[in-house]
Amino acid sequence: MSTIRKISEKTNLSIATVSKALNGKYGVKQETRDLILNVANELNYHPNLNARSLKSGRSRTIGVITEDFTVFNAPFIMDGIAAACDEVGYHYIISNMRFYQRYGNIPSDESESESITHEHIKDMLSRQVDGIIYLGCHSHRIISLAKYKGMKFVCAYCISNDAGIPYIIYNDTKASYDATVLLLQDGGRKKIGMITGPKESMHVTNRTRGHLEALYDNSIPYNPQFTLEGDWERDSGFRLGEQLVRAGVTAIFAHNDLMALGVLDYCKSQGVVVGEDLKLIGFDNREVSIVSNPTLSTVALPLFEIGRTSVTLLLDMLNGADEASPGEVSLDCTVISRESTKV
Repeated sequence: MSTIRKISEKTNLSIATVSKALNGKYGVKQETRDLILNVANELNYHPNLNARSLKSGRSRTIGVITEDFTVFNAPFIMDGIAAACDEVGYHYIISNMRFYQRYGNIPSDESESESITHEHIKDMLSRQVDGIIYLGCHSHRIISLAKYKGMKFVCAYCISNDAGIPYIIYNDTKASYDATVLLLQDGGRKKIGMITGPKESMHVTNRTRGHLEALYDNSIPYNPQFTLEGDWERDSGFRLGEQLVRAGVTAIFAHNDLMALGVLDYCKSQGVVVGEDLKLIGFDNREVSIVSNPTLSTVALPLFEIGRTSVTLLLDMLNGADEASPGEVSLDCTVISRESTKV
């Protein structure tokens, strides 16, 4: 295994000069730096990160604990985390608790959820990470992390129970308000149906609030018969879409894209032209929304930005800025208008 000493011997340069060049520090001429880097490459030199972390007191590594990496939001948030880490020369380690694959959701037994989470945190601590990002499956309150007083945490796509631990979510309420306003534009669609997810979901509460606020601000009476509860799945969109269309609605706001696609399936089976006879918008901007026929209007979540922001906040905390923890950070979504809401 190559070392700094071997590079020093081959280049006839001091160990201090070689170390400066390899660590990107000032005080080394460019031609000397190029020579050292070329020789390091020839000798297949790799820095000893463990030794470097012992010297600096920092591993320059972030731990990321995901509730489930297979949930649609996780890869995009991780991309933001990876990009932010690359920019500042940090590494990251991913630990996947596999909640959805194991249980279909967050474990209903809170003690089991705590046990799994603590196991993964302890594993991260053993790897000497500088801080931990906890990545949720959806916006819910996670278990308390207060017992790990020596570790810095940031929560992404979920809500912290602990003061001093910031969390990054997106503004469901504003996004749903804007989505409803889009259905009201250019055609005066006033009979708007809504297909929600399960009522216990925090997303459902926020999205329903935004929808009702938009109706109120536009002087549209709310008809509770036009609000039906689904289960996030495409089949429930088909079934509930049938009820709403038969009830005479002229537009539908579905709380996710899968249920919106179920509405689209029903309309196609009945000859209802979405985008003309009925306006339709979903939520999440899943990949299938751009390839459906017609293409589906939807709400794009700031997933990449959630990942990037979580790294920025964590590094701020590691650098001593946690005295003024921002608490909740809420990012805006983007409403995307496609063929399903055209006039």
